[in-house]
Amino acid sequence: MKRFIAAILCVGLIAAVLAGCGYKDALSKENTATQATEAANSAATKDEPKAADFKNNLEGLTDYFTELGYFNMKDGKLDESTVTVMDASLIGAKEGKKFSTAYGGKSITIELYEYDVKNLNDTAKTVVESVKNSGEFTILDLPSVKAYLSDDEKYLLIYTDSSIDDEKPDENSDNYKHREEVIENFKSF
Repeated sequence: MKRFIAAILCVGLIAAVLAGCGYKDALSKENTATQATEAANSAATKDEPKAADFKNNLEGLTDYFTELGYFNMKDGKLDESTVTVMDASLIGAKEGKKFSTAYGGKSITIELYEYDVKNLNDTAKTVVESVKNSGEFTILDLPSVKAYLSDDEKYLLIYTDSSIDDEKPDENSDNYKHREEVIENFKSF
């Protein structure tokens, strides 16, 4: 009889412990869902960065794109290991950087260049004029490169995403929409 009572008490104790654990898990999941909802709401109310709030130079454009989430972050800052300083003189620019990142599971690169618009050399004039006229330029007997100029023609963007077919792009794809968003924000900088 003592064993029977002990067994019933053990079963009751185990049931109470399991019920308590289940209740705690339910609270934990509910709490996590509440935190996620609060984070989403605060992100939705957070103001988008505005181009005018950043310095009008390549560093400012980089900071703007970083705030927009276009570049990889590490410890809350731009991941410098994904940045390559480019030889901007090849296109007549003052300076340039290439950023390796990803979107939609696809690798992309974003190259940004800054021109001294008051002092363009012949190479710069040729590249800028070519991009204005045809949306691309050629250097060193290499294939032409698709590029974009900012509205003030001070900056040049090269956006490379091999998942986008430039001849027949799928305008409904997320990567295409992302590229168009990047270009729109770039042009207005």
